Parts: sequence; C-alpha cells; structure tokens
Amino acid sequence: MMADYEVKQKIMFISLYSEIGGGEIGLFHLLKNIDKSLFQPIVMFNKHGPLVEKLEKIGIQTTIVPFVVAMLQQCIIPRIFWSNFKASWEIKSYIKKQRIEIVQCSDVLSLLLLFPSMLLNRTPIVFSVIFFYEKLRAFLLTLLSMFSVKYIVTLSSMVMNDLTEKTFGLKKKVKLIYWGVDTSKFHGRIVEEKQRLREKLGLPLNKKIIGFIGRYEVWKGHETFLNTANQLIKTRNDLFFLIVGGAMTENIIPSIASYRKKVIKRIEDLKLQGRLTVWGHRDDIPDVMGSLDVFVCPSDHEPFGLVVLEALASGVPVVVSSTVGALEVLDRIENVFVAEPRNPISFSDKITDALELNKKILSSQQSQRLLDVLNQLSWTAYSSKYEQIYQNLLSNPM
Repeated sequence: MMADYEVKQKIMFISLYSEIGGGEIGLFHLLKNIDKSLFQPIVMFNKHGPLVEKLEKIGIQTTIVPFVVAMLQQCIIPRIFWSNFKASWEIKSYIKKQRIEIVQCSDVLSLLLLFPSMLLNRTPIVFSVIFFYEKLRAFLLTLLSMFSVKYIVTLSSMVMNDLTEKTFGLKKKVKLIYWGVDTSKFHGRIVEEKQRLREKLGLPLNKKIIGFIGRYEVWKGHETFLNTANQLIKTRNDLFFLIVGGAMTENIIPSIASYRKKVIKRIEDLKLQGRLTVWGHRDDIPDVMGSLDVFVCPSDHEPFGLVVLEALASGVPVVVSSTVGALEVLDRIENVFVAEPRNPISFSDKITDALELNKKILSSQQSQRLLDVLNQLSWTAYSSKYEQIYQNLLSNPM
C-alpha cells in the first residue's frame, strides 16, 4: 500500500509511436500535467522521434527498447515475432529493475510486449482505448486482460459501448475519461489577427476558408469533404478549402496507404486548383485553426475528435458528423452544426448555416455554455482523473 507520497511512484508508459498523432497528443498532455511530486513518469519508445524530443524538453524521462510496430496479423512473421519476443523480455527486466509500480499503454500490441511482465512481475496495467476495435483486437484484449489489466479507459461513450459489446467480462474494468483542450494555444482571434495568420500561412485573404484537419485514416471522411467542396464551389465563388494532415502509419498499415492514394486520386479528378490547398503534417495547428471561418469534421465514425474542441476553443464554428464522439460533451452549443456522415448535401447545407452564424453575435448564454464545457475539459482535469486511478491501484491493489 502507498502510505505516503514521500517516494515518487514510478509509472511507465509505452508509446508505439515516436511521431505525433492524436493519441500521442493525449499522452503528452497527460505527462505534462501529471503531479510530479507524487509520480515519476517514464516513457518507453522503440526509437527516437519528435514525441521523444518534445517530452524530454519538459523533463520527462524516456527509454528506448527496439520492438517492432506491426499489424497484429504480422506479429506471427518469424522476424517480427522473434524481435518482439526478445524485446518483451527486455521490457520485463526493465520493469523489475526500475521498480515500476504501474504500466500504462494503448493498443493490444503493447499488451503482447508486456506478456512476460504480466506473468512474472504482476505489475498492474492501465490500458487506454482510443479507437474502435475490430474482432481480432477485441478478442485478444479480452484474453490478455485476464492477467494484469486493472483498468481500461475509453475516451468516449461511443468507444466504451462498442468495446463492451465486442468483449466479454471487461465491463467492470472500463472507465470513461474525455480528452481535454489547451485553451492557452487554441483561442479566439479577432478579424485582424485572422488576416495576419492567413498572410503568414499563404492563404487567401478575400475568401471564406473551410478547413479539415486530420491525419489519413480510413474513417476520416476525406472524400466526403472533397465532394462537399466540389458541390459548394459550383454555386459560390467566395469559398476556399483546406486539408491538413499526414499519414504517420501508412508504412505499417497498408489500408491507410491505399486510402491516402485514393484521396489524392480524387483530388486530381475534381480539379479544384485555386480553390483547394492540401498540406501534410504541421506543427502550427493553432495558427491554422485560428485562420479558418468554418472547421469540418466529416468522419464516418470518430472515436472522439479532439480537433472539434480545438476549433471551438479557437472561436471557429464546426460542422461535424453525427457519429463523432466529441458531440457527447457539446450538447446545446450554438456554433456546432451536425451533418449526416458520408452525405455531401447535408455537409453543404450545414457549412452554409455555419457561415451565416459568423455574421451574428453568439448569445451570452451560449458563449458561457461553451466556456463552461471547455473549462471542464482541461488537460489538467484529464490528468487528475488518471491520477485517481493510479492512487486507487497503489492504495488498493485489485
């Protein structure tokens, strides 16, 4: 039991990626805000990268173990299997030597890497689920959670309900913790600021800019956005469209590489030159978001959608699919427009409505409602909820 907090409790986090995507942003803010007088976080990667550098700059300890990140079906390939088998024993030794109290990870591959530790160290595991699981992944999670997984944290009720339907016997372990938003970086801009941002970014000054920010994933709805843009520019000459995002997992997941090629082909076929710009991964997303007139989240199904909160915090109206998890916390927000997924006509209509809203002043009641929501969804509050889980585990081992 943890009688006092004079000795910091070591928590090891396993990150499969050293690049920065949505899940990695959540991890970064958790580690940035965690109470370091109580806990000593250590993050394990398989290689150096931008996230490693970003964490080390804020004083987070990192370590490297050369495991292989691959699709679950590829883990039986001899080269990958033996590499990860050796890595799993190295991880087990590290946990024991460093006297790690809790391990936190995301994705079933991390649990496979932790399997020797589960059997021999019995270190409690907090497992995060940040996307919808297919049957194989759900089955493996059910099986592996029988050992040392004590809590399973989901980022929306949509993900939680989907997970409990696809697994067996895990419902009592599942908790819901919504992601947060950094309102110090994402905040409203006056008209003059927007114009300065557009000049800096090389965006049109005399158009309404409709933006979509998201990495390439098969559910992200790029084609819905493109088809919506194609429909709107037929009747309006005052609109400009922007797509921002990379494809950090395309070398690991073939379906994402294929999806990106399909999107690029669709862009070429539509011939939207002069009305559309496509950028890859960028580190200046707060500025990009602040330059927009409307933000669009056209996902077929989105586990949460952090960018939706970031857009709202930036004072930008959002048009969002009805199947986006962030809607769970955005009830009765005036500048949120809900469209039907995969339906360009619905998105066109809602974008038009959102542009009309820009001409009005939001009522003080609605503005305060949005402010209250954003305050409740701070990254500090997010980290505090995880700290409660850690304290429960240390004080009352399950």
